[in-house]
Amino acid sequence: MPPQYLETEAAFALRTKHLVDRLYDQMADALVEKGLNIISKTMGIVQLLYSEGAKSQADIADRLKYSHQLTAQRLSWLYDNEFIVSERDPKDARRRLVQLTLAGLQEGEKLQAFLPRLIEAYDGLFEEIEIDLDAAVQKADRALQETPLKARMSLSAGATLVMKDKA
Repeated sequence: MPPQYLETEAAFALRTKHLVDRLYDQMADALVEKGLNIISKTMGIVQLLYSEGAKSQADIADRLKYSHQLTAQRLSWLYDNEFIVSERDPKDARRRLVQLTLAGLQEGEKLQAFLPRLIEAYDGLFEEIEIDLDAAVQKADRALQETPLKARMSLSAGATLVMKDKA
């Protein structure tokens, strides 16, 4: 009988994806309950444009660490729902800047009341599970940037990897 790898750390990425999906689904419910009209996957873009002003699509992707394709998909939803507009950059006619419309600014304003409550909810979750999951995820991301999974899998059996703390 083959090993049940779905029950081991080998399925960590799968479980992490399920957690992310659950977070986005539950955040969507919370957004609706609090009277927001944006979808949860666009919150980062709305917050960025609300707090920092107009940006190019490339700037948004770089700042949020999204792929350009993912950024384009999320911007498309915001554009289709009239939360953003795109205009030529007055400093460089080759670039287009994305900015919030009046409706987008109103969503951004509502988001400012929503985010502190979201932080409180996460703080409660992290206390309940006895780990600051946000800090752990950031630490894991830095560790994987330094030593990718492929390299970790290539280590000889029993070898340990000592990581530098880059906190």
